Amino acid sequence: MTDLMPPPRAWFGVVALAAVVGMASTVIQIVERVTLAENADANLLCDINGTFSCGNVLTAWQSSVFGPIPNSAIGLSVFALTLGVAGAGVLGSQLSKAAWGVATFFAGFMAVFTVWFLAQTAFVISAVCLYCLVIGTMVLLINLSWWRIGNRLGHLEGNRFLDAAGWLVRGGTDLFLWIGLGVIVAVMMVAGLAI
Repeated sequence: MTDLMPPPRAWFGVVALAAVVGMASTVIQIVERVTLAENADANLLCDINGTFSCGNVLTAWQSSVFGPIPNSAIGLSVFALTLGVAGAGVLGSQLSKAAWGVATFFAGFMAVFTVWFLAQTAFVISAVCLYCLVIGTMVLLINLSWWRIGNRLGHLEGNRFLDAAGWLVRGGTDLFLWIGLGVIVAVMMVAGLAI
């Protein structure tokens, strides 16, 4: 019965904090992109060397997959949505299954997109954007938290996918999956940069 009780505000707090850190990272990226647009020779905060170079990443086409809108602007909007929903939870609102589903969908989209983007930076661009790593970490943390919140609200039931996800969360197995994804991405980054 404890799984159906309202989620502790601490989980919403984790999501809200991760969203704020993600927003800060995306805002810095947007500022850095503007700086590069104004001066192609500008020294960016996270241009440490050829490998750790936000400039190399931000000028690649992969940083604007959806045309003129940079990925960081899309990330900013998703983090803002996440912060709004998590903020409502922190303040005591009960999330409907639909609201939780929308927030979880966008978090999942961000997770898939972030893994793809980090693979591109490692294997194609051959550079790492430190802000992107922070964003990726926050996206994993948000996903892990949303599934726990959904479980506590009783939203992980109703179809085979949700039933299976609920089983994973209640057993703690999802922790290994999220941490495993983080480790796989880290290994992929190292391997890609070593080529």
